[in-house]
Amino acid sequence: MTTIGASLIINGQITSNEDVTIHGQVVGTVSMEKGALLIAQTANVKADAQATRLTIHGTFSGDIAASERVELSSTANVHGTLMAPAVVLQDGAVFNGSIEVTRRSKGAEQESPAA
Repeated sequence: MTTIGASLIINGQITSNEDVTIHGQVVGTVSMEKGALLIAQTANVKADAQATRLTIHGTFSGDIAASERVELSSTANVHGTLMAPAVVLQDGAVFNGSIEVTRRSKGAEQESPAA
């Protein structure tokens, strides 16, 4: 597991195959083929993110694609597009944008649904 500390500012691309927790600032892209991405309450992320599972407690602006699930906690403040087979918004979460719920197919992840 990788942790990006609260005082760390990253401008660029993060690529990982293990769980990542962000407490600081990230501007750019986050790409994860495996593992979960956790945006902590202190985090401020302006990025496009792709992960298996993504949980947001802090501030996130950008497009999100998850192959399993996206969850916005009661402290989340999110602006952008969410695309995942399962999307959970807890009471108190602030979300401005669009949500696209995709279907999971066995053996293959679906990038986008047929029009």
